[in-house]
Amino acid sequence: MAMFSSNVWPRQTFPALFLGSITSAVGMTVLAWGVQAGRTNIIYGMMALVGHGVGMRMNPASMHGLAYFPAMTAQITCLASFAVPFGGLLGLTIMSTVFTNKSGVGQADAKDGVMWAFIAMMPVMWLSVLITTFLGNVWVLKEGGHEVVNCSYLWGLIFGRDIVRERRDRGEEAGDVELTV
Repeated sequence: MAMFSSNVWPRQTFPALFLGSITSAVGMTVLAWGVQAGRTNIIYGMMALVGHGVGMRMNPASMHGLAYFPAMTAQITCLASFAVPFGGLLGLTIMSTVFTNKSGVGQADAKDGVMWAFIAMMPVMWLSVLITTFLGNVWVLKEGGHEVVNCSYLWGLIFGRDIVRERRDRGEEAGDVELTV
């Protein structure tokens, strides 16, 4: 049984994207401290939390893009397939560069290098949380199709603005939408 899935419960993409970005950012932040403190159990737990956050966002991110651009399935699929390894490449490049510079000659202070490598990723992780707050939302309908919000979903909820949902179905053109409130 899936506890939190975009197509089972809550049938929305925003909660998974937002919570996934928060758990990844919190995990990365505490992971840097855990390395510095030498707490093995915290390191393992936070690595699992970061992985959970990344995994929690994978399917909803693709579904989010596909719902917003129903006529662009091939392009969205290619973009999603490209983004995962490219993001990993950028993260690994940042972390390995910082590790090499901070660990000293002959990696004499490898623990310090690893800690700073995780610290170097923290701004990227927290920036993803901030950017996620500006996303709309996609509801996956049981009878097929989607309803999307074209404005910031979270800020609309916080400030009590009307959330206008547009119905979209796979294969339709961008102008063929039905509005619901």
